[in-house]
Amino acid sequence: MNNWPKFLPLPASWAKGFALSSGFWLIVSVLLPGSYYYYYRFSTAYWRSISSSDFEGAIAFAWLCQIPLFAFYHWGLAKFAEWVESRSHNQQPTVTVSPWLHWREGFIAFATLPAAIVMGIPAIALLMLPLRDSSSSIIALILGSAIASAYLYHFRFARLLKILLKFLWIFYADLLKILEILLVPTLTGTPFFLLTVATAQMIPKQLLPLTTFLLVISVFLSGIVGYAALQYWSAHLVNWAATWWPADSPGYSRIQARKSWKHNKTAASQSLVRHTTSWHLAANDTTYLIYFNFSAIVFGAIGSVVFGEVSTWSATEEEMLGSVVALVWVAQWHFRGWPREVEIARGQPSANRRSSNPNLPAADPVAVELNQLAAEFGDTRMRPVRKPASATKKPKSQQAQWYVFRSGKAEGPYTKRQLRDVQKITDRTKVRLGDAEWQRAGEIPQLAAYLTEK
Repeated sequence: MNNWPKFLPLPASWAKGFALSSGFWLIVSVLLPGSYYYYYRFSTAYWRSISSSDFEGAIAFAWLCQIPLFAFYHWGLAKFAEWVESRSHNQQPTVTVSPWLHWREGFIAFATLPAAIVMGIPAIALLMLPLRDSSSSIIALILGSAIASAYLYHFRFARLLKILLKFLWIFYADLLKILEILLVPTLTGTPFFLLTVATAQMIPKQLLPLTTFLLVISVFLSGIVGYAALQYWSAHLVNWAATWWPADSPGYSRIQARKSWKHNKTAASQSLVRHTTSWHLAANDTTYLIYFNFSAIVFGAIGSVVFGEVSTWSATEEEMLGSVVALVWVAQWHFRGWPREVEIARGQPSANRRSSNPNLPAADPVAVELNQLAAEFGDTRMRPVRKPASATKKPKSQQAQWYVFRSGKAEGPYTKRQLRDVQKITDRTKVRLGDAEWQRAGEIPQLAAYLTEK
């Protein structure tokens, strides 16, 4: 295959293209009225109902059929390859194909088919020019879309589509999280709203401000409890899914990584009330709920200045302002809210990182272990686990920061002792400290004790 033209699809791509095109158009021809099978009563009442329906119903059904069809094709080819391998090597194949790989081929065909039909319209129209009857037009449809499908398989259209969908999924995932943040207080605060409505006639008007304040506080606190409960049970859901998720399926490594987070590991041994990470995550969600509402108020004020009163806004102006607010919410959560949530769930709060001093010397593991043993036996006297900076800092005489000018180039760095023992400097040797100017060693008082005789 090394000499195969790059612009021409490989045989495998042609086979996939023809299988996809013929399978789709043949199913459509069976379902549509006036087909050969329909007149000769090869269709049941179910097929009759589809045939008498709109053209879109037959198209959608034939499109969905490509998922199980291509999964079956891939399964059959995998079994055939295993049989050939076992016959040629006289042993059972050591590698088995995951079921997800079969269904992946079906989803790839499902995603490729619409683009193949659109791109194959010129070829379909060209092939239909000499045709006059409807029975021959199915051949033109199959050939035209098969050519386009083969080229899409050849240039890996599914991989490009996956990249695009992955990019769009980030946006939609952020939108789903924002909807969750907005809906949880609404659901948890509904009982308080109903209680307020039921007792509105019983409360004097003088207590209306106090009642409204209590209602807002109750909704706010119930929202925090709802966030914590949702985060807590989501950890249990991830842990449960990690026990049966197939290793070869997409998302396996991600879900296993989530299972190892502090939020998920501690959820199995702690109740909701004692699960601190769930409450920290709930506080993070509540914080961004406040941010979302504040940004909506700000953009609402900007919209009233630009468009006038709210009652005079047109549908287009409302959609424009709503889209801007939604984009701002997505940006807030994507760049600030989600990273903060990951930090809390992993057990790496930023406060601990800010409080740590990177310049401190490393802790002595032996001293740390001795302190732990002493604490277990009730001893409150702790040994220092870090050596003082003065103890870890080398004397100046042992610091390699001196350079010697020898044979037309600088050599080093050396310590003062190495200047005497290795370089055997004299009072006329040119030396320098770091990036300072070159000097005679005899002119530097610091080196007087490290000079050798001529």
